[in-house]
Amino acid sequence: MAGGLWQSWRALFTAVPAASPLAPAAASLPDGAMEAVPYVVFDLETTGLRPSVADDIVQIGAVRLEGGLETGSFNTLVNPGRPIPAASTRYHGVTDAMVACAPPVAEALAAFRDFAAGAVLVAHNAAFDLTALAGAAERQGAPRLPNPALCSMMLARWLDPREPDVSLDGLCGRAGLVIEHRHHALGDARATAVLWMSLLSRASARGVAGLPDLAFRSAMTERIVEGARHF
Repeated sequence: MAGGLWQSWRALFTAVPAASPLAPAAASLPDGAMEAVPYVVFDLETTGLRPSVADDIVQIGAVRLEGGLETGSFNTLVNPGRPIPAASTRYHGVTDAMVACAPPVAEALAAFRDFAAGAVLVAHNAAFDLTALAGAAERQGAPRLPNPALCSMMLARWLDPREPDVSLDGLCGRAGLVIEHRHHALGDARATAVLWMSLLSRASARGVAGLPDLAFRSAMTERIVEGARHF
């Protein structure tokens, strides 16, 4: 990850003294019943796997959960301002023609920021998606999202440390969840949302008292930050 982006991303998700010039923009994780917290569960499709360097967003899909129920959705293609590699199109199906009239990155980020206001962000392998958001914001000169963020993959790994397959396909398959429109951002976000609520229920059964307790026990913030180094 490029040095400047790594420092800004680390500042966003690492706790530092409030007076520090690196004080994070992100709000703290809310207390209270985990199932009652508002979440925006999201997924991104991109031009490639190095969003910290150059790869950009081509699709954003998200659902908003209130009390564990979907209350809204967000779905947009994004014009990255560059050709989409054929290898990436084979993965997610998004073509140059599909994004030709789509909103540019800065506009899409602003719309997603509005949709996600006041919620905790959740993604599967959040290190990648959060790096993509941070990288896109930095390249556009846009503000970073102020939301705290969590990762369904990291939670699954903490709950089942001996399970080797914590992919979205593997977890949903074992839970009997069908992923409609796999590798489509909104389809993956919807599947992740159902999975997230199931994982939270298991965490609650283990005595986890709330999201701050969950983040502490699972060392989730540190693991997300460390995972971001690969993207």
